[in-house]
Amino acid sequence: MRWSDRALALLLAVVLLLFQAEQAAGGALERAMLGKSQIVDLTHTVGERGAFLSVSQERTRPDASGEGELSSNSQRLPSSGELGTHLYLPAKVLKGKPTVAKMLARDLLAHAVVVDIAARVAASADYRATVEDLQAWERRNGRIPKRSVVLFHTGWARRWNDPARYLNLDAQGVARVPGISPGAVAFLISEREIRGVGLDSYVPEVVPEPHGGEDGTRHLLYAGKWQLANLTNLDRLPSKGTKLVIAPLRLDAGSAPARVIAILP
Repeated sequence: MRWSDRALALLLAVVLLLFQAEQAAGGALERAMLGKSQIVDLTHTVGERGAFLSVSQERTRPDASGEGELSSNSQRLPSSGELGTHLYLPAKVLKGKPTVAKMLARDLLAHAVVVDIAARVAASADYRATVEDLQAWERRNGRIPKRSVVLFHTGWARRWNDPARYLNLDAQGVARVPGISPGAVAFLISEREIRGVGLDSYVPEVVPEPHGGEDGTRHLLYAGKWQLANLTNLDRLPSKGTKLVIAPLRLDAGSAPARVIAILP
């Protein structure tokens, strides 16, 4: 075979592979609609026993003066507008950022990976996922893909129907729940260029402040990324290969309740 013939054959093979890859990616939704792919609903049902329906008033962590005023470490329990599975955008803490209503429709579709930290959370309720957890995941599964959504399975969703255990307030009214360390958030943003993260636990809303704090939520939002909270059924997802369909209410606000659907590979 002449060089030109070999080059043409190679080009045709590459084109065929690209076409097949495009067909496979584009057919995920079609396969799901035909019942050929498993679909998992990651959304909590909001009902009479929902974790947040028993919360009727705001509680804050008292400051050092004892006056009960908000401090930089204050946490607020969810209001009635924050029930159930929720999407948080940077607009929640930064003025001028796009609201949920202004999100592009294509940004509501995403690839996801799942990092399982449930065993660590079982040993320490307010465990924060670390860079080491992410690196351990990558040793088993490969590099976290760029622009993916990283979902953290903490096992906390099992507490949903028990409000007291789900919020897990200490004597000062602070929610002791799993989260993500600032270091892990910085790694995901700068080293892996993710789109956002998700947790199957409650994310206490913190008074906006760009620096400090033990949890990485503020760092995530200030860096222009978004977060899903109060997910469920993360234990039913594979470590990688899942596609997400995120359907928030189209509110002109920095956060909104959302229906989150996973399409498994």
